[in-house]
Amino acid sequence: MTAPKTARIRPPKQSRSKRTLERIVEASLELLATEGLAGLTVHRVVARADSSVGSFYARFDGKDELLDYLGERVWTEALERWETALQTRDWSALDLADVVEGAVGLLIDAQRSRSAYLKALDWASGRQGDAYEAFRNELLQGLRQLILQNRGDIAHDDPELAVRLGLRGVLGVVDSEFRATQDRLPRDVLIEECRSMLMSYLTGDAGEGRTGGVDFFEVWG
Repeated sequence: MTAPKTARIRPPKQSRSKRTLERIVEASLELLATEGLAGLTVHRVVARADSSVGSFYARFDGKDELLDYLGERVWTEALERWETALQTRDWSALDLADVVEGAVGLLIDAQRSRSAYLKALDWASGRQGDAYEAFRNELLQGLRQLILQNRGDIAHDDPELAVRLGLRGVLGVVDSEFRATQDRLPRDVLIEECRSMLMSYLTGDAGEGRTGGVDFFEVWG
């Protein structure tokens, strides 16, 4: 994964200082979600965090360093949650339909959750979306491995190719829906249609939807 730019903040040593940093981070993410980058100013951040300008500059040199820190932290934590999800579960008990439905839900949530302002963090730090795309590639790689554990249920002559192209096809639909300006499909409808599409491609049989497939994790925490 392409590592985000490392922010050189002054790490807090006391629990009170750590809580202040967390309030500043949460306030910054809330402002990005509601106001975008233009609405993210030092004064608005400290006001929302119930902190002070002095406390802010005790940790960051300015807005640019804050953005670097947010970018590094968001992507790192998201990747750690994904790796933990892969490593701490017995996947052998799950069948193909469960994993496919869970995979579709995860890809949809990765796009529809906080992706708009997280991609803005990429651009603000000069990465032009690189970290966001790298994270999605990590998701795809992990999901391919999970689905291929049930390769015996895949009817395609080349299961690895089928899974690769099938997941990319789901991403294409999800991205198109995300860009739609009107009549955007609800999450449950999009999951069911993409699940049916992917299962049909892999097995020749759409099957029936489950109750949400695999519960991975909240993508962005």
